Amino acid sequence: MKLGLWLLIVSTLAAGVAFAQSVGVGDRIAPLSLEDQHGVLRAVDEASRVVLFSRDMDGGKLLKQALADTEAGFLESRQAVYVSDISGMPKMVARLFALPSMRRRPYPMLLDRTGEATRALPDVEEKATLIFLDALEVERIEHLDSSEAVRAALGD
Repeated sequence: MKLGLWLLIVSTLAAGVAFAQSVGVGDRIAPLSLEDQHGVLRAVDEASRVVLFSRDMDGGKLLKQALADTEAGFLESRQAVYVSDISGMPKMVARLFALPSMRRRPYPMLLDRTGEATRALPDVEEKATLIFLDALEVERIEHLDSSEAVRAALGD
């Protein structure tokens, strides 16, 4: 049994699959730069205080609802950055439907199209994730299941 497990691990690593561990409280995240829905390069950096993160449609819908009636500059005034991992979305669906819809939103969304840049960011299916930072060090992580909870966490 141990030999079988060892062979599975070795063959998986040989195939180039990495085992990513999610960042947690006290960890430091690496700065990242991604294009937003308009093709503008934006960053999560030392100045970022909150990362709103979604990896699935349900989490994305919660964040969209939470930000639906916010004024221009809402995220920027809170030093918040919205990051979405859209790597699981079929490219044709993204190009024909999702991106045109995202371009109508009044706030920037940093889009991870490959899943590599956000691989270590924590998430829970069907929830929006808020990662609170101090100079890229994770202070706390919240996985929220309502748009009201997201707004409250953002101090609104």
